[in-house]
Amino acid sequence: MKTLILCVDRDDDLGEKAKVASPVMGRKDNLRAALALGVEDPEDSDTNVIFMGLKLYKRYKAMGREVELASICGNKNVGIESDANLVKQFYMVLEKFTPDTLVLVSDGAEDEVILPLISQRVQVEHIARVVIKQAQNLESTYYIIMSAFKSPKIGKKIIVPISLILMIWGILMIMGLVEEAIGMMVTFFALFLIIKALSVEDQLTSFFKDTSEALKKGRYLLFIGVFVSLAIIIGGLVFSFIRAKEEVVLGEFIFRFFENVWVFLLSGVFIYTLTNSLETYIRTGSFTNSSGTVLLTIIGSGLVIHSLFSMVGTFTDIRSYINWKWTIGYLSTGIIILLVSGMIYIYNRSKLTGKGSGLVR
Repeated sequence: MKTLILCVDRDDDLGEKAKVASPVMGRKDNLRAALALGVEDPEDSDTNVIFMGLKLYKRYKAMGREVELASICGNKNVGIESDANLVKQFYMVLEKFTPDTLVLVSDGAEDEVILPLISQRVQVEHIARVVIKQAQNLESTYYIIMSAFKSPKIGKKIIVPISLILMIWGILMIMGLVEEAIGMMVTFFALFLIIKALSVEDQLTSFFKDTSEALKKGRYLLFIGVFVSLAIIIGGLVFSFIRAKEEVVLGEFIFRFFENVWVFLLSGVFIYTLTNSLETYIRTGSFTNSSGTVLLTIIGSGLVIHSLFSMVGTFTDIRSYINWKWTIGYLSTGIIILLVSGMIYIYNRSKLTGKGSGLVR
């Protein structure tokens, strides 16, 4: 039986810090890579991931297996780019070694996002997650916290936003606006969680990248779509704030703001997706198989959100009356559209994996 031991480094510390090109194949090359990364950053857990791979390589050899060890890396911009690199390098490894089973080695759940992709090609026999041992005392806890503060990945995405929320809260408290401070803190923290859950940073990065490329390559339809969608979103934020500030109670203000703003947000995303799809069709003669799914998801989400706001407003006495017949109809239709969108996504994904085609005529 042939077994591949695969070490995953999603944020490409191996390339960024140790300047090691990936994928890294073979026991000797992985040992050199681990030593190079260890010398550059002894605290990096990816070093231990490769060492765990070496340990498992030795163990499976002793079991009489035909074993190969490989390390694949993503990209420092964790998200779409890094996962695309991981899949590409995984296929490069399979071209050189065709295993019957695979052992995945990682240092946490973040690196294991590739698991559903690789399990479609090779049966995953075992998952080894490396956990660095730390002394359980105050000094080591302080060291771990300070290391987290120094990490660009944690600092920029977690610590800075939370610090800004606390700073705004403190300023409002100093000004004597206690209720407003609590409301603003809860609102900003909720937005922060939504942004993290929906990976809004990645979407914004892709958004501005598309805008820049549209201007450089003369893709004026896409540029117009980006400009219009951005104008709608900004205008919607202003309009929603003006409408909501008429409310005296903080809870009603927050409700009114989000009740108005979601329409503009979804409309902006809808226009951007539609113009991007049309631009792609003009250039290639084909629509991407994800565009229809996204548009259906936006429509379904809009119907569901509209229904939920109507019901919440009624239950909290912010609204006096709603037409339950239409509200239930909107909600049911939205749920059906979302289910259809999900089924189309699953079908396109299975088709893409089986045939390697990303376009539909």
